[in-house]
Amino acid sequence: MPEFACQILIVDDEVAIQSMVKRYFEKRGATVYCAGSGDEMHQILQQQSIQLVFLDVHLPGKNGFELLHEIKQGYSAGIIMLTSRNELDDRIAGLEAGADDYVPKPFEVSELLARSNAVIRRLGESEESPPPSPETDQYHFAGYSLDCKVRQLHNAEQQLVDLSPAEFDLLKVFVKHPETVLSRDYLMQQTRGRDAGPHDRAIDVRVGQLRKKLPIVEAKQPLFKTIRGGGYMLTEPVTRQSN
Repeated sequence: MPEFACQILIVDDEVAIQSMVKRYFEKRGATVYCAGSGDEMHQILQQQSIQLVFLDVHLPGKNGFELLHEIKQGYSAGIIMLTSRNELDDRIAGLEAGADDYVPKPFEVSELLARSNAVIRRLGESEESPPPSPETDQYHFAGYSLDCKVRQLHNAEQQLVDLSPAEFDLLKVFVKHPETVLSRDYLMQQTRGRDAGPHDRAIDVRVGQLRKKLPIVEAKQPLFKTIRGGGYMLTEPVTRQSN
């Protein structure tokens, strides 16, 4: 069985990076396409069923952030941003804009593969293992309803709250451990497993996005409380309902 049977699109104007990544992933069973600009990217996305995009930030014409927005608007592919190692702001901006992960340049292709596997798992592309029975449960808190079976969150007005796969997974960890301090390391392990780095800022960004998307009215304290030296805590009680 191929190690990574997935259709990938590399969007990067550096031919050397295209060749290196393409060769590595094709040896592991992937089908790989390459684009050096936004126009080439859209042509391939329209013609192929791309599951994962490696998207460079610095491109001729439209930059990676603009293309990220266009991909999110029209396609369901996972997106890993390729950023310069010393540009933390780019990585945070990419996560806030909806990227599933980032890999700083220069990178080891083995790390890119590990992060790709994590993104594909989060997006539910693997058909090998069905979700466990607890995923049929619903969780209710602060006027919100989280349905793990259909992976949807509704507010008190029954309006659907738009969450990325990574944001949903993080929220699911919180509702399963309400009113409990959860460390950043624990949250990273639960949502990204071994693919999380020791200085990863993704959890902080995801919590910030959840705070924006899940406002609560007349609250005495924030829904997601920062615990100094500890991590984060969902401050509201949660009730669980099995379907």
